[in-house]
Amino acid sequence: MTLTLWRGDELLGDLFPRASAPQTSNHRTGKPPSFTGFLVRAANAPACEGVWQVAPELPGIGVQQHRVEPDIGAPRHQRAPRPRPSSGPVVLRPMSADEAKGVPLERQLRVRDSSGRVYLPRQLSLVESHFEPEHHAKVLEEAPPSAFVGGVLWTVFIVFASEDDAPTLRGDRTDVPET
Repeated sequence: MTLTLWRGDELLGDLFPRASAPQTSNHRTGKPPSFTGFLVRAANAPACEGVWQVAPELPGIGVQQHRVEPDIGAPRHQRAPRPRPSSGPVVLRPMSADEAKGVPLERQLRVRDSSGRVYLPRQLSLVESHFEPEHHAKVLEEAPPSAFVGGVLWTVFIVFASEDDAPTLRGDRTDVPET
C-alpha cells in the first residue's frame, strides 16, 4: 500500500518503511500501531522542517508542535554532546488560549493511503539528517536512493491512535523508486 505525507493540503512526498523495523500494525502487543520509515520528497514539495507533532487526548487541546533540530550524521565521538532531558521536577503552567489551539490545520501533518483515506497520527516525528560523503554507502544500505538527496535524508516515526485509526501496515513496500 502506498502511503503519502501531507502538510494540510500540500503533498510532502511518499513514505517508505524502514526495512529493519517491523511494519505490521500489531507488532507491539498492547501498544498503538506505528510506522518507521523514510520520506521521498515530491518533486514540487514545499520546504520541510524537522518537527514533532502530538495530538493530545485532552478535550480543548489541539495538535501541538515542537521543532526538531537537524541531525548531523557523524561518528558519535565527534558529535557535540546533546543535552539530556532531566527526569527531575518541572514547573507546570497553564496553556494560553493560543497555545491550546495548537497547530493550524494547514500546518498539521497527515498520512494518506492510496485510496485517499486520511489518517491524523497521534504522534509524528519528521527528522532531517545530514551525512558526510564517506557515510553515504552505509545510509543507502537501508534507505531508498530516492530518499537520500544531496546528503540529506528525511525520516519519520508515526504513532496512530488505534488499529481503526491506522492504515494497514503489513509487508514491505516493493515499489521504491530508484532515482
